[in-house]
Amino acid sequence: MRPELAASRVSDPGISARRSASWTIAHAAETGDEPPGSQSVQRTLVLLNLVGVLARDRPEGVSLAELTRVSERPKASVRRALIALMHAGYVEQDSKTARYRLGVQAAVLGELASHGADRLGEASTDSLIRLADAAGDTAFLTVRHGSYAVCARRQEGPGPIRNFALAVGDRHPLGIGAGSLAILSALPDEEVEQVIAATAAARQRYPRFDDETMRRLVRRSRKNGYALNDGLVIPGSWAIGVVVPDADDRPVAALSIASIAERLRGARRDELVELLQREAHNVHSALQALQAHRRKA
Repeated sequence: MRPELAASRVSDPGISARRSASWTIAHAAETGDEPPGSQSVQRTLVLLNLVGVLARDRPEGVSLAELTRVSERPKASVRRALIALMHAGYVEQDSKTARYRLGVQAAVLGELASHGADRLGEASTDSLIRLADAAGDTAFLTVRHGSYAVCARRQEGPGPIRNFALAVGDRHPLGIGAGSLAILSALPDEEVEQVIAATAAARQRYPRFDDETMRRLVRRSRKNGYALNDGLVIPGSWAIGVVVPDADDRPVAALSIASIAERLRGARRDELVELLQREAHNVHSALQALQAHRRKA
């Protein structure tokens, strides 16, 4: 992808959606991590996520042909899974265009999550807004999922740059991207090695992230006190990130700011790192307060 499409004044969100969909499929599950007999369930859940990613910026939905092409699964298999998801209400089909999008049950599930499990999202909302406003760039919340990291939220800043290298729902091996690298760097050495081993196959899609590069990036992040993605994922797209511990001080998430190289160098980078660290502390304190409240309830 050209740098100007990764971070620019004008971009096509559809490119981001298609790339997001590819990453969703590529990293849908850690190799060998699926419980016995769960493969069909796993494939259906991946397809549900794929519908959400591809239809994210398309109110009209996504076609069966595109779902088949991106998922690299037989058309009949994709169709059967879609029928099951429609019967359960998680996917709906437009009667005029025959395209698919998330259904009402998916919206209900998201609403339930926002009132319960999404404590990180709730605790980070104000911080993301402050970061985006102060930086003028795009701010992200990334959360850990096993040996991977998922972009959970993004907040656009008022500046002229729009970064399309990372979108909500994107899933990368830990260490790929600033927020993801911040989480990996906060793990003990033994766990870092476990992650590197677990993601070896997936990282073949990221030729600039061999095992030794991963270790070098972890060492640099620990030394600096923040993670830097200096265009390694997509040339022209830079980002800085800091880890966010949960109420029990486990490294479960990260806050990051993404832009172009010129806006993340020198004194400005130092200022943004300080802002990120301050907001990471605020999110951590909010999570501790939420936990204390639940214990008293």
